[in-house]
Amino acid sequence: MPKVVTLLSEKSFLFLAALPANRADLAAAAEEGGADALVVSTGPSDFGASRFGNFELEEEGIRAVTSTVSIPVGLYLGDALHLDQEEWERIVDANIDFLIMFAHQMPILVLSDERVSKFAAIGAGYVIEQVRALSKDPNIDALVAAITPSQVVAQDMTALDLGTLRLLVELSEKPVLNLLQKIVAPRLLPILVRTGCRGVILNSLTLGSAAESVKTVLADYRSSILV
Repeated sequence: MPKVVTLLSEKSFLFLAALPANRADLAAAAEEGGADALVVSTGPSDFGASRFGNFELEEEGIRAVTSTVSIPVGLYLGDALHLDQEEWERIVDANIDFLIMFAHQMPILVLSDERVSKFAAIGAGYVIEQVRALSKDPNIDALVAAITPSQVVAQDMTALDLGTLRLLVELSEKPVLNLLQKIVAPRLLPILVRTGCRGVILNSLTLGSAAESVKTVLADYRSSILV
């Protein structure tokens, strides 16, 4: 069983760090700061608030990360136009515990592979019926709310943002994690927790780009709630 599935069953709230670069020093800093799991990334999509190359270009760094830390490492696979069996096997072989992809980009090849946990990311254009149906899929272990339009990323989180997240939680039969695409100070995190979401994914928007910043920011967020 993927380690992240065990975490979801054992912990009420998770802190995931989407690394600003696929580097071992950043991974070690995130683990030391209290991350429950890490996310490495490939592809040009700005899920992690940084831009990355394809898996071939990022593979060395990803393998360095997975060999450095003891916590689960997931992969955000962005804008993969075509993923063949050979490339997918290389991804699995890199010791990836879980995969995050936007649901409209996740191929059946990935969805059906039980070796890796799947988190389906929900974008701004998805409709309620799609969210509900995705949460019923036995191959999907969690949903990731990544619903902030690009033009308002990095603004303050609003009442409407909280209400939308609460709606997703109520609709979903699976745990919902929130990608922090807006500004939420650590002291305000308990308000987000009360929506019922099961964790946050912090990216470079919040973590910064330096190892010491990654460590300090994660520790500050963790200290804001008891989990």
